[in-house]
Amino acid sequence: MRELAQRAFAGEFNDAGYTFRESDDDRAPVYALLPTGAKANRVFVVGTLTETDDVGSDDEYWQGRIVGPTGTFFTYAGQYQPEAAAMLREVDPAVFVALVGKPRTYETDDGDTNVSLRPEHLTVVDADTRNRWVTETAKRTLDRIQRFDDDSNEYAAMAREEYDADPDQYRQTVIQALEELTDDAETVPTSQGQAGGVTPSTAEDASGSATEVSADEDSTSQSGGDIGDFDTTDLDS
Repeated sequence: MRELAQRAFAGEFNDAGYTFRESDDDRAPVYALLPTGAKANRVFVVGTLTETDDVGSDDEYWQGRIVGPTGTFFTYAGQYQPEAAAMLREVDPAVFVALVGKPRTYETDDGDTNVSLRPEHLTVVDADTRNRWVTETAKRTLDRIQRFDDDSNEYAAMAREEYDADPDQYRQTVIQALEELTDDAETVPTSQGQAGGVTPSTAEDASGSATEVSADEDSTSQSGGDIGDFDTTDLDS
């Protein structure tokens, strides 16, 4: 069974610098710990691919910058990701893209931890797909925040130990993302105007019930649909 592909805005994902394994097996999956209290072995993002660059020395090693409403995701593809590398080589930015990838971290010379994604699937998508991803990611983020203080949430407990951050700050990333979506008259379809039941005002209401903001793992009304070379309905299985 494949790992759940988590959805997170760049504003949270780029803070997820702690990684871990759940067993001593060298082949055990590596997880990034999201500050809102969830493990992520695979992450699904959609945004605008604004820049590509071959940063390799001897062999091709492509870097892509994928910009979302709360920040930038970085992805890197080389000889072991030939399809993604070929796309980054050939695509003409700026275009909307969907990416499923494995989180990777590395420490810079000054001691900071940078987070990126190693692509498994990368494809060009349309504005509607990007808008659906924003609304669904808003729901998923708010749901994690709602469950953060649950005593049975072991990953929230781990996040409290590893990160010096209030998870509620990521409610502001949700508001920022939804406000940008609402303000973007060229890319927001009328049917998405209420952001799937989550708006900047409802996101700001900390007293809202979990059922109002939680994402249905089996729902395809917001997250599903064929987006090019892979089907997002498979990402949650």
